[in-house]
Amino acid sequence: MPNGNPYHSSSSANPRVGILFNAPSKAPRGEDIDFVAEAEVEEQVGAVENALARLGYMHRRLPIEEGKDLLDLIREIKAFKPDVVVNLSEGAFGDSHMAMNVPSILELMRIPYTGSTPLTLGITQDKGLTKDILKARGIPTPRYEILRNFSEWRGSLEYPLFVKPLMEDASLGISRKSYVRSEEELRSRVAYVNETYGQPAIVEEYIAGRELNIAILGNEEPMVLPISEILFSFSEEPMIVDYAAKWLKDSEAYRKTVPVCPARLEEPVKKRVEEVALEAYKSLYCRDYARVDIRLKDGIPYVLEVNANPDIAPDAGYARSLKAAGITFEEFVERLIAFALERDRKRGFPRV
Repeated sequence: MPNGNPYHSSSSANPRVGILFNAPSKAPRGEDIDFVAEAEVEEQVGAVENALARLGYMHRRLPIEEGKDLLDLIREIKAFKPDVVVNLSEGAFGDSHMAMNVPSILELMRIPYTGSTPLTLGITQDKGLTKDILKARGIPTPRYEILRNFSEWRGSLEYPLFVKPLMEDASLGISRKSYVRSEEELRSRVAYVNETYGQPAIVEEYIAGRELNIAILGNEEPMVLPISEILFSFSEEPMIVDYAAKWLKDSEAYRKTVPVCPARLEEPVKKRVEEVALEAYKSLYCRDYARVDIRLKDGIPYVLEVNANPDIAPDAGYARSLKAAGITFEEFVERLIAFALERDRKRGFPRV
């Protein structure tokens, strides 16, 4: 292990691995039910712990907890002396907007970690900024406007539209009401996002097409894992994965959104989807792993979102693609750790 990390353990033959994550905590905005998504991080932590145990790596949980002083967390990290940290944090103290700040601490402590940099995490959390970059790179994405309030509406988009919070993930703030067909519905939904989530709404043209999730793994030569598709059984539009479909397993929406992996795609279409997903991954400087969400319509893959450090819980889409690729979860975790240690060895991981 190089001397660049002053807190590392004495030996790297069997690395000491910290698991850094945000302990579930009530968010400062949004709906009470949003806590269901917040609590899901525990499943990811448990899966990574089990993988590390099977790999024989010494490991320790490093939770970011409400009420815990940040200096206490830093002292805990220094006391454990990790050779590498698996960064599962999706925010801090219940606030998802702080996701980019967490790995910044590790950057300053010169501790290698898995996943994307603070810069990429910040960009991809801002859906408008993400789409600005995609658009500049010529990557297909639905046309959009960003509204801090309805008075900013320019009327440049064609109905039906889809409205969601600008800077939330895990489908927070998204329901079937997010699909709007008139100015009255748009006004109401924009107000809901502005008031409930305390941020601008991003309004985009709704793409009626196939919903694809493209998991990507790697860096210099990233590989596209088997593509996953969500099959909808709703009787009418919108065909979406809203908050209920994603998290509420007893809901009708959950039952009517069934994931299938690998997706059945003709080879030319599959190749184009993979190319667009890789272009998005590289354009946003994603690192180690990510998931690109795409709507496929008339052979055109429209990028909806790019998820750096996506959910890797056993029942999540990324794990589904790993399984279809024949990659065990332990192998996946081992690769992530190898990526981070190799960056440290080369001293090539970015400082932002």
